[in-house]
This record gives sequence, C-alpha cells and structure tokens, in this order.
Amino acid sequence: MDYQQNQCQHLDLIPFNNKFFCRLCGIHMPEDGSIGIKALNFSFPGYLNPIQNLKKQWNRAVPIGSQPGEYQKQRLSLIDYMIEWSEKLKLSMNSLFLAVQFLDYFVSQKKVDPVQYRLYGATCLMLAAKSIELDERIPFISKLRRYTYLPYATLDFRRCECQIIKQLNWNLQCTTLIDWAEAVISLGIVYESDELAQSENVLKEKSTNILQQQNNQQIKQDIFKEHLDQVLKQPIVAPKQVNEKVQEQLIKLCVSVLKDGTFLDKDPAELTVSVIGCARKASGLKHSIPKCLFELLENVEPKFQESLTDQFLKQVKQPTSVLGRAFTTDLDFFSLQNHKHRIV
Repeated sequence: MDYQQNQCQHLDLIPFNNKFFCRLCGIHMPEDGSIGIKALNFSFPGYLNPIQNLKKQWNRAVPIGSQPGEYQKQRLSLIDYMIEWSEKLKLSMNSLFLAVQFLDYFVSQKKVDPVQYRLYGATCLMLAAKSIELDERIPFISKLRRYTYLPYATLDFRRCECQIIKQLNWNLQCTTLIDWAEAVISLGIVYESDELAQSENVLKEKSTNILQQQNNQQIKQDIFKEHLDQVLKQPIVAPKQVNEKVQEQLIKLCVSVLKDGTFLDKDPAELTVSVIGCARKASGLKHSIPKCLFELLENVEPKFQESLTDQFLKQVKQPTSVLGRAFTTDLDFFSLQNHKHRIV
C-alpha cells in the first residue's frame, strides 16, 4: 500500500482524559502546540475515548505461560512457517501475531506431540483469521490444507480447532503487540517539531565546509561569521517522510519481539511504549519519547527500550519469508511414516 499523509487540519477538537483529540481524524493535539503526523490509513474519527480504548486493549492481552523445551527449540522455525502461510493466504499482520500467541498459550497449557506443532500452528492461523479477517479472507480447512502442504485430514484440523477454542475458553477476542502499536500510531507518535538525531553532526559538517571555503577563497572574516551564524540558526526538523520510516521500523521491531518471545509476558503498557521509543530512535529521531508523547501515554515508563534496542541492532538480518521451505526441505518430516501420529 502506498503511503499517503493525513491531510486533516485538526480544527474540530474533542476532550478525553484532560487531553484534546481531533474529532475528524482522532490524532492527539498536545497542549504545547505540537502537531502530530500520521498516515491516512490510521485516521479514525474521535468518537470514543482513545485512552480508555488503549487501556482496554492492554487488558485483553493473550496470557503467556511456561513453554516446553522442545517447543522453544522449534518456535522460531514455526513462526517462519506461519509467516509464509499468512503471506500465501494474504492475511493481515494482526492475524499472524494473534495466531502465534494462540499457539504459545496452547502449547504452554497442553502437552502436544512435537510432530504436530505445525498442524496446531496452521489451525491457530485459521482461528485468528476467523477472529479478525473479513469473511472472504478466512482460510477454511480445505484451503488451509492446500496452502500449508500438511498431510492431515480435515478431521484432524477440526479436532485441533476444538481443543484450542476450549483451552481459550471460547474467547478469541484478544489483542497483541501489533494491535497496541497501531492504536498508539493512530494517536500520532511523530510530530512536526521532532528533530533528527544527526542534526548536530550536520551543523558541524556545514561549519567545516564553510571553513574550508573560507580558507580556499579567503572570504573576509566578518562575512564568514555572518554566514556561519545563519547556518546555525536554521532549524532542522524531521521531514514528514520520517513518519513512514518510523512505521516501518515499528513493524520490524514488533516482528522481532514476536520471534524472540522473551518480552511477550511483560507489562503490555511498558512494552508498547518501549517498542515505540525504540522505533523512533532507530528512525533517526533525536528524542525516543518526547514530552507530549510521554504525557499522552500517561507517564508509562519505557523500561525495555534499551534491551529492545540492543536486540534490534544485534539481530542478524533474516528474510521475512521462507517461501517454499514448508514442502521442499521437510519432506521427511511430513512423510507418510509421521502421518500415523494423528490426533486421537
């Protein structure tokens, strides 16, 4: 989808929780006069209290329990397969995150044969799609079998589905990290007053260039000082394109956190703020959490920002898709001899 900037003028404001929001696009309007930036696809009318909505989302997090050792060994590979399947089925990132956390929770509560992890993973993907996607996007069992290459019968998928639903107590309306991040993006996490972190270096570089010009061309000292003062007074603010970069970094970071798995049991509010701060910093913005954003999120501390930043920087670049790996590299795993391990 092409990035399109929200063009709302924010003339009609509405108060919630002692803060003001635009009634037309829902963006937060800080008291210090900062103007938020966000994409057009994140513009929603501000009819409901966005702060209460965000808190409700945090309270609907998928519970996370202790996972078996064998599952921890296969978890990253399983997520890669689920990413591949979701791409083939054209499912949203929200469905993928929900499916992974369904699988994490179920495996932590029930003993599952490691041979069947992918069967349960594919079933979780179908359940997440039923919870989120439009009807025409929901991959029912026949389509799921065709796209995942799993040699299990329709009955196997149905039994898996019933087991997972019962374990979740028939509650599929849960939220994940990507939902929390998108909820905050819709309120605005980049401002026109944001400065780039490298602005000071840019100024020094410009000063050095001017100094070289002065030496080469022997400009008079007073003219040089006047020119230098004008350069130093020029405000350097983050362009609106930085908002697109922040969104991209935010998605990458959320996927990284999902694959790592060690942060998913942390406090949802603190994790959300930490991810946003890390994404802003990785996009080159000077302040990870500016004062207006800190107040919007009601002073929630980004306790995991440094840990996430270190992990994000050290992470080896991996493909977001392992397209084709499910069938070509694991024929032995899904051979007929393993087909006997069916659910009873």
